[in-house]
Amino acid sequence: MKYKLILLTISICLSNISWAQSSENEITAYLEKVINEYNIPSISAGILVDGKIIWSGAVGFSNKEKQVEASTETLYRIGSISKVLTTALVLKLVELDKLDLQSPIQEYLPDYPIDKKGPIKVIHLLSHTSGIDHYKGKESRSFTHYDNLRDASRLFETRKLKFQPGTKYRYTSYGFTLLGAVIEAATGKSYATNLKELILDKGGMNNTHIEDRFEMKLNQAKLYKKKGNDIILDVDNDLSNIYPAGGLISTATDLLVFFEAWRSGKLITNKNIQKMVDAIESDGQILDENAGLGWNIWKHNKHGWVCHRIGGQSGTSALLISYREKGVTVALLSNQAVLEPIWEITNTLIGFGLDRK
Repeated sequence: MKYKLILLTISICLSNISWAQSSENEITAYLEKVINEYNIPSISAGILVDGKIIWSGAVGFSNKEKQVEASTETLYRIGSISKVLTTALVLKLVELDKLDLQSPIQEYLPDYPIDKKGPIKVIHLLSHTSGIDHYKGKESRSFTHYDNLRDASRLFETRKLKFQPGTKYRYTSYGFTLLGAVIEAATGKSYATNLKELILDKGGMNNTHIEDRFEMKLNQAKLYKKKGNDIILDVDNDLSNIYPAGGLISTATDLLVFFEAWRSGKLITNKNIQKMVDAIESDGQILDENAGLGWNIWKHNKHGWVCHRIGGQSGTSALLISYREKGVTVALLSNQAVLEPIWEITNTLIGFGLDRK
């Protein structure tokens, strides 16, 4: 019996080595084919299976003009994936009694105007039920730098709410800008400092940062977009108006490290983890069955519950997706705006992860 167990162990180990050798090359070859077929500047991605990163890699150029090859250390804008990290931060601050989700925001920001439709609570900002509208016009590509998030929130503070807070769901990045201002007021520290101390450092994320216009990282990817089939430079806008909503830069590997730290309870309690993947509701009524806190949620007809967050802005497309019940998670980052085949590519990487299991 002992001999059979040894043979079985050896067989499993050899199978793992075989998978690693063949599939790592196969995944890289697949991504190289994709960037050539769709004319994409670069892609960096990683696959997490049952808490372990089984593959990570990058193809293409982080800087086409200088022919700088992308690597797993290349930093990309992650867009609205930032909202997932911010949500975890808010819930951590709640656990530390620094924030109260049911408090009106005026408890932290006394000078913020109260709309006729009713007061906004912290939970309304977190759940996209505040009634605050999304960008107007070209505000998604701002070139104004704000020294703090309260100053950034003054851009929209006098705009009328779209509905009574807590009664409807309406996605808005500005709600997270205001949430960041609440965080700064409640703690006396910047959003960046809070995020680093309570999420990034505790989660082991060494390659995730606020995009600082005055201290750009040397290994940050250039920003591109498509014009016809040509790749051209995209606008290099300032993200200080939406740091908590979409102002972070990171690597695919770091996003997977975050996911595992979050999933395992290293960052917030299991109760709050579950809260993030429960559908948003108010007074017992579900307002959006596909929206959790930070995450989008849905049920695959074969693989069970899935959570994801997609990010898109000037010069970037990003996706973090987890087939939670299967234990397979994929992070994908590109330095091209509006990457149309992003779901196709990510689904293929999920397939590699499922094959590994």
